Amino acid sequence: MIELSWFEAFPPRDTSAADLTNMLRVLAGRPHYGLRRLQPLVVFELWMDATRVRWLLGVEPRIARTLPGDLQAQLAGLVLLPADVPARPAPVTAREVRLTSMIHPLRLDTAASVMAGLANLQTTLRSGEAVVVQWVMGPSHTSTRIPIPETPFDVLGFTKARQPDGEDARGWKSKLGEPIFGVRARVGAVATEPRRAAELLRPTVAALGLASGSHARVYASPQSSRTAQQLADVMGRVRTFSGIANASELAILMGWSLDGLEVPGSPGAFALPPASLLRAASAGAPRAVARPLGVSTHPAAKGAAVWLPRSSFATHSHVMAPSGAGKSTLLAAWILAEADAGGSLVAIEPKGDLVTDVLARLPRHRHRDVVVIDPGANGPVTGFNPLRGPRGDAERRADSLLGLLRVQFGSAIGPRSADVLLHALILAARLEDGAVTDILPILTNPHFRRWVASKVGDPLITRPWLAWLEGLSDGERAQVVMPVANKIRPWSSRSTVRRLLSQADPKFDLASVFTRPTIVLVNLNAGAVGPETARLLGSLILSQLWEAVQRQTTKPAVQRRPVSVFVDEWQAFTGGVDFADVLARSRGAGVSFTLANQHLGQLSTDLQAAVLANVGARVVFRPAEGDGRVLARVLGAVKPEDLERLPAYHAVARVLVDGAPSRAFEIALPPLPAALHDPDEVRRASAARFGTDPAELDAAILKRWQGGDPPATPVGVRRTGV
Repeated sequence: MIELSWFEAFPPRDTSAADLTNMLRVLAGRPHYGLRRLQPLVVFELWMDATRVRWLLGVEPRIARTLPGDLQAQLAGLVLLPADVPARPAPVTAREVRLTSMIHPLRLDTAASVMAGLANLQTTLRSGEAVVVQWVMGPSHTSTRIPIPETPFDVLGFTKARQPDGEDARGWKSKLGEPIFGVRARVGAVATEPRRAAELLRPTVAALGLASGSHARVYASPQSSRTAQQLADVMGRVRTFSGIANASELAILMGWSLDGLEVPGSPGAFALPPASLLRAASAGAPRAVARPLGVSTHPAAKGAAVWLPRSSFATHSHVMAPSGAGKSTLLAAWILAEADAGGSLVAIEPKGDLVTDVLARLPRHRHRDVVVIDPGANGPVTGFNPLRGPRGDAERRADSLLGLLRVQFGSAIGPRSADVLLHALILAARLEDGAVTDILPILTNPHFRRWVASKVGDPLITRPWLAWLEGLSDGERAQVVMPVANKIRPWSSRSTVRRLLSQADPKFDLASVFTRPTIVLVNLNAGAVGPETARLLGSLILSQLWEAVQRQTTKPAVQRRPVSVFVDEWQAFTGGVDFADVLARSRGAGVSFTLANQHLGQLSTDLQAAVLANVGARVVFRPAEGDGRVLARVLGAVKPEDLERLPAYHAVARVLVDGAPSRAFEIALPPLPAALHDPDEVRRASAARFGTDPAELDAAILKRWQGGDPPATPVGVRRTGV
């Protein structure tokens, strides 16, 4: 018995006979050793049992370090894993497989049929049974001389050896089209009794026999336990071979050619996750900041945890999944992992379930870092002020907010309305205690408008505009103001929004995520605040966050705190923000965005281009109808039908590893861990630290707008002269 180094092989699902032929050509270049100039042996084995199919590769130690890499270089996607003690049960009986002709080639169009026959045999195996097909590849041959077999009488000179004819010459020329090797082949069976083993060997030989041609057939010797022992030993001290075969013939007979056929144990449609992302399931989270992708479904690493390092998600991530496929579970797992590692993050979502899942499982040591912004919640209100900032930057903030509103309302904001909005925004932004809720009273409350003008008016911009507005009659002013007022009035008339946006100096500043570890969770439940308001608030928060991101670039790189931003249904919150610019520039500021949505139809052409071109990590669950073709092209070497067959909570990922995109691989999402505590407890604690009493907010607003205690008459300006 010779010493061999064994590897478990996982050929790609779409491996064809041509692919294998190309791979096997490498074996012709094996080095020669010793006085006898022997080439190291290479063994291919196909093992089938009741549960799966396995492929083994055995090589002599002299080439064990180099040959696997050579084979993988020729067959893209081939995985070879070292197997110190591979499972090779001893066959009960075995048969030698031979070719009737050394000259003529076999049929080369039967690879799929041969593998299909073997795969069908696998389905008939019972527990404890197995079948093996073994091909031992010996020396490569370079002689062009036609090998005419000689009988003993020919050798003794009693008869004259047959001379090759034209048919032989043509057959040999065809066979020489590929490298030729000395081979020995066997098939064996593991069963409880010899009769059953013999029953298993017959269809095995029949499947291989499908490669028989008109001048060369595949046949097998009678079964014997001696052949079974030879199969287990592979090769004795004396190296002998029973025939010759070329690379094309071996590609058909070795049982590797799948041609898209899926059998139990085959890798399936997707590649093995990169080794640098894999960890044992019991190893826990890496020490460095990383995100859990799920567990590998590839048989070469089945059940191994797949973790995404910061270097892979720092260039942004895109998650796409229809409802119920697992998107929220993945996002929650990512948020919890970064929270546990002590990072700063902002998460914005439109339903509330994601925020609840995160709060219920958040590590207790991060509770004091949590800021929950929930416009639809009762109790103290955590606000934010998109107009907050230095007075010298007021015009830029006003212009940014105007751009957001023009995106929000489209053509409903014409040139005149835009002019009115811009000047009102500038006035509010210049106030030390200005807020967006001040815009409506600036336009409709003369007393408040004049008070604002006395504080922040200037002779070049605002005072001429105010003089024009004041010079209009009540009816003319109403015609100018009302198209704007009916769009911004919900900011004041809806108590949840008013209390959120009216806080001139909120207890929490969104920019603090860049100065200390902070977890900001924003629940924009459209059922609680309305879809239009949810879109507006999300866009306002993202716009304010983007301004803070841009300020980060003024700091030295070593002082930029990494921040992760998660936006579920991100397409709803893009008003006023150019996401192509955001994704391109935020990397340099140390900010990574994770954008999630359900299908491509939700995205405009510009948004599709931005997210398909500017993210380093992409995770795709079963796509919506019509999206498969585009997503398959983006993922690379993936078929649309493979994506469409993904089960729930399974996804395909393609990520950057060491700066280069990986092959697409499949992961399965484990469920989130059990809840640790009541999420409302964390909400209340956040509101107590960062929120303001709603009654106090309303009283302060009335006093500010009316210049005293709340009047008995309704708040607002009586319209006259219309």
